Amino acid sequence: MAQVALELQPCCGKRSGIGTYTYELARRLHNRNGLEYVGNVFNFLGHNNNAPSLAGIEMPVRTQKSMPYGVYRRVWHKIPLTYSMMFPKAELSIFFNYIVPPHISGKVITTIHDLTYLHYPETMDKKNLKRIQQDIRSSIERSDHILVVSEFTKQEVVKRLDVPEKNISVVYNAPSISDETMPFQDIRKKFGIENPYLLYVGTIEPRKNIIRLIQAYECLKQEAGISHQLVLAGGMGWNTEEILKTVNKSPYKEDIVLTGYISGVEKNTLYQNAALFLFPSLYEGFGIPPLEAMHFGCPVVCANVASLPEVVGDAAELVDPLDDVKIANGIWTVLSDQEYKKQLIERGYEREKKFTWEQSAQQLEQLCCHVLEGSSSTRP
Repeated sequence: MAQVALELQPCCGKRSGIGTYTYELARRLHNRNGLEYVGNVFNFLGHNNNAPSLAGIEMPVRTQKSMPYGVYRRVWHKIPLTYSMMFPKAELSIFFNYIVPPHISGKVITTIHDLTYLHYPETMDKKNLKRIQQDIRSSIERSDHILVVSEFTKQEVVKRLDVPEKNISVVYNAPSISDETMPFQDIRKKFGIENPYLLYVGTIEPRKNIIRLIQAYECLKQEAGISHQLVLAGGMGWNTEEILKTVNKSPYKEDIVLTGYISGVEKNTLYQNAALFLFPSLYEGFGIPPLEAMHFGCPVVCANVASLPEVVGDAAELVDPLDDVKIANGIWTVLSDQEYKKQLIERGYEREKKFTWEQSAQQLEQLCCHVLEGSSSTRP
């Protein structure tokens, strides 16, 4: 059996998109076809209870307790700490968050979710931006294969990072949903929802284009007189000051709801009862929330850029995210045409079925076999 080690660090804590991708794939990988899977996690002195975050992952998880991951990352260029000093050597190691630690043995796959750091560096947390800028080239050179989450990102990596197309494989994201919901009345009471509402789900941060979304909402309130509230559901990311200023200065701030971080059950209930789901993001390597909304029969209006057209197909109203008036027009197009809205819902049900974690996990397993058997490498 060839041992495949997965870096499961992104699973721990409150999972974002990268953590969800890592978790959902890891929990569907099982020993077979000559592959034996293990997970690697840093947990200094065992301070963190990672059991809830890793629940459902059946592979054994090896825990490094002698050093915090953040410290290891800061010193790995200065001190020759080999990765095999942190964890036992594996024939193949998979990293899901862009960067490969130096001094690692065996074959390596790393994952590039998008190239935000090149296109919209100003929208990124400065520490994360520096981390990627500093180590992405060496990580690519050390990798035997690159994993990406969309054809769009694949072509970006080919053109912008000069990686041969044959050394890149697409393994899609998929919706991570249970059908568990809660009484909508409880949601209404908790978040102060009194009217029909337009919904955004995701981190509150600059790249998600929240300011233009609020401007589009204001336009609809002024010009079309809609009664809907705007529900912005998600935890606060970085650099939210201008977003919060925009909310507080809005003449309709009483109708704008900031929920903060929400549970999966709360999210499902919000999708299920929303008039529309809005996702005008400036840039996405994939974009899971539109598919989640489709699963619950919520019609989608989303940006026409990056990977999003690839993901939603003809099951969403596509808009220019750089123009708040066009965002508003797209929202009104769906709100004002019940037949079109019904069509989007039906198309959404079918579109969402095309992306499953089971299929993606099978593709990752095949890729592991290919890398272990072959000699393909991103290295010159």
